[in-house]
Amino acid sequence: MDFILYALYLILGILFGILTGITPGLHFNNVAIIVLSISSLFTIDPLYFAITITAMMITHTFADFIPSTFLGAPEEDTSLSTLPMHRMLLKGEGYHAIYLSTYGSLLAFLYSLPLIPLFFLLLVHLNLAKFFPQYIPLLLLAIILHMWYMESLKNLRSMLFAIIIFFLSGFFGIIALNFPFNHNFMPFQLLSPNPLFPIFTGLFGIPVLLLSKNSSIPAQKLKIPKMDRRKYLASFVGTFSGSLVGFLPGVTSGIAAVIARSFHKGKEEDFIVSLGSVNTSNYIFNLLSLFLILRPRSFAVKTIQNLIFIEKWSSFSFPPSNFLILLLTCGFTVLISFFLTLLLGKIFAIYLGSLGENYRYLNLIILGIVLLFIFLFGGALALLLAFVATLIGLLPPKFGVMRTHLMGVLILPTLLHYLS
Repeated sequence: MDFILYALYLILGILFGILTGITPGLHFNNVAIIVLSISSLFTIDPLYFAITITAMMITHTFADFIPSTFLGAPEEDTSLSTLPMHRMLLKGEGYHAIYLSTYGSLLAFLYSLPLIPLFFLLLVHLNLAKFFPQYIPLLLLAIILHMWYMESLKNLRSMLFAIIIFFLSGFFGIIALNFPFNHNFMPFQLLSPNPLFPIFTGLFGIPVLLLSKNSSIPAQKLKIPKMDRRKYLASFVGTFSGSLVGFLPGVTSGIAAVIARSFHKGKEEDFIVSLGSVNTSNYIFNLLSLFLILRPRSFAVKTIQNLIFIEKWSSFSFPPSNFLILLLTCGFTVLISFFLTLLLGKIFAIYLGSLGENYRYLNLIILGIVLLFIFLFGGALALLLAFVATLIGLLPPKFGVMRTHLMGVLILPTLLHYLS
C-alpha cells in the first residue's frame, strides 16, 4: 500500500466527514453512495475508497454534535443530546459540551480495542449471534419498562404521561418510517428521501429552538472541563452500549443512547460523554460485525462490503489484513477528528458568544434554515413529518417527563418487527 495515497484518501474522508457532520440533513451515507458510484471509474485499488468511507463515517460521529449543540438540528445519533447540550450553551458552556462529546468519542476507540477480541470469542467461537433475534425483544422491553419505572419514581401522573408519549411517538414512528414519498417535490434527491432527519429534528431539535426563542446567549467559556473518574466510566458505558447495537440487527445507535441514558439520570455531563462514545463505537463495531459475521449493520459499511473483499475472521490467527487497515484508519481518524472538532467548536462558540441578546434572532434564522434543509433533502412531505413530530416533541416539557420517551419512535417499530 502506498503511504502517500493512504494519507490522501484518509484526509479526503475526514474532510467529507466534517462536511456531513456540520451540515444539517446531509448524512455520510449520501456521500458513501457517490464514492461507491465513482470508484468503478478508477483503476486504483478500491481499498483506498473504503478507507475514505471509514474516515468519513468516524469523523461524522465527532462533528455531528456541533449542529446539535449550536443549531438545534440533531440526527438520530445526537437527538437525546440536543437538550442538555443546548442548555449548556445557554449557560455559556457550549464549547464545554462539545469537548465532552469529543473526548467521549476519543475514549470510545481506546475502550473498543479490548472489546474486539471479547466479541470475537462470543460471536465466532460461542456462536451467540444466532440468538440475537430471540433476545432483542427482551432487551427492548427491558428498556421500555426501565424508562417508565424512572418516571414512576416521580409520581403516577408522570408515568402515565410517559406511557402516552411513548406510544404516541411509537405509532408516529410506524407511520413515518413507512411514509410514501411518491409524488413529492424534492429539489435535491441525493438518495431516496430519508424520514429520520425531519422526524428527529421535529421531535428533539425544533422544540428546543421554540422553547428558547426568547433566550439570550452569554459569552462562551473556552476553558477545558475536567475529566473525572465518573466521565471515564460513562464513556465505557457508552462504548459498550454502542458495541452491542453495532451487532444487533434493526437496533440503532438511537436505542443505544437510551440504554446509556438510563445510567446517567441527573448527570448530563456524564451522559454527553457517554453519547459521544456510543456513536463512535457503534460504527467501529459495525465494521467488526462485517468481518466476524459478514453482516453489515449500516449503509456505509454495506458500501465498504461492495468495494473490497471481506475475509471472515474465524480463527485464532491474526485478524484479516483489510480489517486491520480499516481499524488503523479509525485510529488515525479519531486522533485528527478530535482536534479538528474542538477547533470548529471553538469557532462556533466564539461567534455565537458574541451575539448576546441577538441570539434570539439567530434562533429564528436557524429555525428557518433547518426547515429549508428538511425541504431540500426531504421535500414537502418531510415538512409535514417535521410539523407532526414537533407537536409530539413539545409534550415532554409540557408534562414534565423525560424526552427519552420520544425514542418510542424507533423502539416500538423495532419491537413490533421482531414480535411479528
